[in-house]
Amino acid sequence: MTEAAIPFYIDLKSPYSYLAAHRALLLEEAGEVTFDWCPFTLDIAGRANVNREAFLRRARYLYRDVRRFAEPLGLTIKGPTRIYDSELASIGLLFAKRSNFHKDYVSNAYRSFFDRSLELDDADAITSLIGGCGGDTATFHTFAESEGRDALAASRAHAETLGVFAVPTFIIGEELYWGQDRMDMAMTAAGVF
Repeated sequence: MTEAAIPFYIDLKSPYSYLAAHRALLLEEAGEVTFDWCPFTLDIAGRANVNREAFLRRARYLYRDVRRFAEPLGLTIKGPTRIYDSELASIGLLFAKRSNFHKDYVSNAYRSFFDRSLELDDADAITSLIGGCGGDTATFHTFAESEGRDALAASRAHAETLGVFAVPTFIIGEELYWGQDRMDMAMTAAGVF
């Protein structure tokens, strides 16, 4: 097992991050590696507004493609019915990390979002997810309204100084590995495989 936690940037609305997170959770459970789970919120709405038709073609392809990878893993990935802002869910991840239930949070958030039973931008839904994972919902509410937003902004700023531009991204030393299909390369470079 590698000594230091490997920075791993995800967005809870990214299906490719879901694939990588599923495998990462299994590696952690097996004691092979520890990840530093870091949120990186993608601006999907901004991209959708530039060229709507091209965006929809890309999205349809992306979900067909991601299902090719998800099926052998036994994962269900239903495309979202709208574009989500995952900022609050990302703040939830930071809160879960502080209270050490982030693995349950990540697993449940992805599974629920991609089977369409979780609205990532709904405060009550994220608070319920926090509570379901054993977190203190009152403390989360306070965190989300104050220091959580600052912590998310700081996390994003730090990611950008490292060169992170999309998800999932693993950082091994000073090298970035972007994409769930680069995970094996990243784990090999880290000495995990």
